[in-house]
Amino acid sequence: MEICKFELCTGCTACAAVCPVNCISFKADEKGFLRPVIYTGRCISCGLCQKTCPVMNKNESESAQPKFYAAYAKDDAVRIKSTSGGVFSEIAGTILEENGAVFGAAYDENFAVRHICAENETELNKLRGAKYSQSDLGDTFKNVKERLEKGQKVLFSGTPCQVGGLVSFLKKDYENLLTVDVVCHSVPSPMAWVEYIKYRARLDNEGVLPENINLRSKNTGWSRYAYSNLFDYGNGKKSELKSHESLFMKLFVGGYITRKSCENCQFKGYNHKSDITLGDFWGVWDVLPEMDDNKGTSLVFLNSDSGRKVFEKISGRICFKEVSEADALAQNSAVINSIKPNPRREEAFELIRNGNIALCENWFKEKKPSLIKRVISRAKRIVKRIIKSK
Repeated sequence: MEICKFELCTGCTACAAVCPVNCISFKADEKGFLRPVIYTGRCISCGLCQKTCPVMNKNESESAQPKFYAAYAKDDAVRIKSTSGGVFSEIAGTILEENGAVFGAAYDENFAVRHICAENETELNKLRGAKYSQSDLGDTFKNVKERLEKGQKVLFSGTPCQVGGLVSFLKKDYENLLTVDVVCHSVPSPMAWVEYIKYRARLDNEGVLPENINLRSKNTGWSRYAYSNLFDYGNGKKSELKSHESLFMKLFVGGYITRKSCENCQFKGYNHKSDITLGDFWGVWDVLPEMDDNKGTSLVFLNSDSGRKVFEKISGRICFKEVSEADALAQNSAVINSIKPNPRREEAFELIRNGNIALCENWFKEKKPSLIKRVISRAKRIVKRIIKSK
């Protein structure tokens, strides 16, 4: 039994959460992505799974076009620990101050990515930073609903498809719920992520896994995509690669290891179910250079009245400026566009599944452009900026 088309299923878990007889569970497929498995012997054919699926019941957002902002936390310590400008931390902080719960993606002891519930600052710290692997939601949706029904304030953060799944599962608005999603490039395979960690450990530390991973370290900066991937093995032993040097980031950004549904994402544009959308404000150095100090700047979409109220509540903790839609999207095409299919996707998964991720390195050992070409390219970018400034 298929709930929605295989190539469109996002793995959001809404179908399993709504099933009244618990006949749907999620299992990893051969590429590591979680997919629904229906135990037909228990199924009562109520159809709730299909009626709840956010892909099968996609409704265009009726909300007005969002307002766009560049923003960052005034507290530098918060920014350094955050992926971009630390705005998520400030929003989450307001929920915790009211004895609320914050749900988001965190690493487990083996660096697999799972959604957890944070109710204090220590737990919230686990949610900071980017995790480039699709998160296992488990029973998160049911947990969220139970807390909402008891009157507790809840912040749920995730990808647009995960927020869409939660909203579809809940089926009604809750005043005590705030949803935050991200400008999503795509979701990479959990299997590919785990295999890459083991590959890095073999290269860096005789196969012993790291104690900490930060895929968005700002030791090398943030502006103009300068961030790095930091693997900390303890006892002062670390391995740090610029993002463009990391095999995993090349595979991720190139569409080699992303979920099939990401190639035709049903949650692009402004059809978000979230109250707030957050991302890195790539290009802020051209739009608002005064907002770029190389420590990270967030791109913020306020999609609802609830989102606007929370943003106003944290306004004293952040620096922010409103920007136009054109400036917000200039270097953030992932807001609108799905990732392009990569012709070597199947080959990449075959190699990774068989423990040969190292062979993928050969695909990226191409000659760098000549010095003359690099100089010409840089000159063109400078001319564009000069023209734009006039």
